[in-house]
This record gives sequence, C-alpha cells and structure tokens, in this order.
Amino acid sequence: MITEMDALDMDERQRSSWLRANRATLMIVGVVWLGMIAWELSQQRTPLFLIAMVPLFALVRLGFYAYYSRRS
Repeated sequence: MITEMDALDMDERQRSSWLRANRATLMIVGVVWLGMIAWELSQQRTPLFLIAMVPLFALVRLGFYAYYSRRS
C-alpha cells in the first residue's frame, strides 16, 4: 500500500516530521472538541452528540489499529 509519504518521495527526516505534524493536528482537534463540549456545558446545554462521538472515535481508531496490525 502506497502512502502519501511514499508518493511525495520523503526521506526519513521528512517522514518523521510528517508523522509528528499529523499527531499535533490530532491533538489540536481533540482539544478543540473538548472545548466545544465545555462551551456547550457552560451554556447549560448538554452536547450529547459531541460526548457520544468521543468513545466512538476511539473505537473506530482501535478497530483500524487492530485491522492494520494484524494485516502487516
């Protein structure tokens, strides 16, 4: 399976930077998501969808991890 790193012909330093950038982006998205939940709760609204999606995303990630780790 070709990755975007292969398609862009990245060396090891570039690959490491790419993966770190992806990790940082996911962390920022997570913090923003938690901020949206906190904002809704501070407005006396219960953000059921936002709260329900947190464990769902975790399960999806676990599923992909299990699939790809078994496959390689």
